[in-house]
Amino acid sequence: MHAPRHLWLLALGGLSFAAACGGFNNGPLEEGTVRGRLVGADARVAKVNVFGLPSMRATVAQDGRFELHGVPATSVELFMVASSTRAARTKVVAQGARITDLGDIVAPLGSFITVRLRDSGGNVPKEGEVEVEGTAFDDLLTDASTGEVRVGPLAQGCYWFEAKADKLAEVEQEVCVGVGEERVHDIVLRDDDDDDGGVDDDG
Repeated sequence: MHAPRHLWLLALGGLSFAAACGGFNNGPLEEGTVRGRLVGADARVAKVNVFGLPSMRATVAQDGRFELHGVPATSVELFMVASSTRAARTKVVAQGARITDLGDIVAPLGSFITVRLRDSGGNVPKEGEVEVEGTAFDDLLTDASTGEVRVGPLAQGCYWFEAKADKLAEVEQEVCVGVGEERVHDIVLRDDDDDDGGVDDDG
């Protein structure tokens, strides 16, 4: 299920319905602010975004505090990287024209997935790229000699990985991780004209 990619559609649809029913009177009531503090955060790598809306992100201060503005007034999930080894996902119901304070958040150990790309002949493809949809992990270049890239930290949960390379069809696969996992995930990219290539989607 590709829920993260459609989150913004659900959010906007809910807001439109509420507006039609008189639930909102003006723009500010349709969005709010979410803030909190990532305990033990490393501001050099820490990041927070609405899961499914990677462009809706906030910087993290030296003391771990963050403030995310313009969050749709609905149920959303935050994707948070606290440090080079820790990450969290937290659900929150943002309140229109209000500040929702999450308080202190302790991120558990994140998981790391080494994505290894190959073409249908088992060779390392040229100009490989990997993206984790709904997060700030995008346009990650694979190593030219190994076809690999290490992705993380990822909080416990499921993610859609998108992989592509020069002259090969894009592939999307769902990968679920636990806490503190480290493993390799192989993705085979086929030729653009291969009917069996493209999206690898069980749904």
